[in-house]
Amino acid sequence: MSYVKTRGMVVREVKVGDYDKILTVVTEDLGKISVSARGVRRSGNRYSAGTQIFSYCDWVLYRGKNTYILNSCEIINSFYEIRQDMTMLTYAAHMLQLFHDTTYENQPAKDRLTVLIYALKNLLQDNRTPSLITRVFALKTVQLMGFVPFLSGCCLCGTREIDDIYFSFDRCGFVCEKCNTGLKNVIQVKAGTAKALIYVLCAEPRKAFGFELSPDVLKNFTEIVDRYVDDRLEKKYSKMNFFQEVQENSR
Repeated sequence: MSYVKTRGMVVREVKVGDYDKILTVVTEDLGKISVSARGVRRSGNRYSAGTQIFSYCDWVLYRGKNTYILNSCEIINSFYEIRQDMTMLTYAAHMLQLFHDTTYENQPAKDRLTVLIYALKNLLQDNRTPSLITRVFALKTVQLMGFVPFLSGCCLCGTREIDDIYFSFDRCGFVCEKCNTGLKNVIQVKAGTAKALIYVLCAEPRKAFGFELSPDVLKNFTEIVDRYVDDRLEKKYSKMNFFQEVQENSR
């Protein structure tokens, strides 16, 4: 059997028998792969920590007939603290689901993995807003897939002189107040939201998360990003909406 070395994160795990797991690992160079991790559920197994959800590792794998087989793994970052906090875990699980849905076999995923790593690191920082981090991650993810909204002016007439900005989900970009007449599926964009959207799409991953928003701007930003991502991926990611409703009702 030949073996390969790669770097990636565990995004899913399935228990098999009494001591084994089948892992889904998204790697920089191999894309999404399946890894058979034998014996890692035994007490004291040296690779048990590295085969947990969110564990970001350097992997040495045997290339089997239908799957890869774990030889060894060295943890780079386990993101252990995320698994110990229900709020962080909920937001991180949402990002991991989106990451899983947008990565594929035999398609290198280094850029998307980099965005996820920075998102999780920011999630662990004090005085950060998890809902904002989650939406920045989602927007950068669809950008890397090629879904980039037109934000440099009105996507219909091209003018850059816009007093009242709207976002058209059908046209995937900003529209001016004149072109907005009669359009459906639009939402008004606050000035702070427009700046945030442009910043995220222009910033490199390590800087994309480096800002905060006021509550009213965050609400507007969230509504636009959530709907845009759902439309582009043709899937409703309702977990975050449910979690936020529970939080608001508990206040």
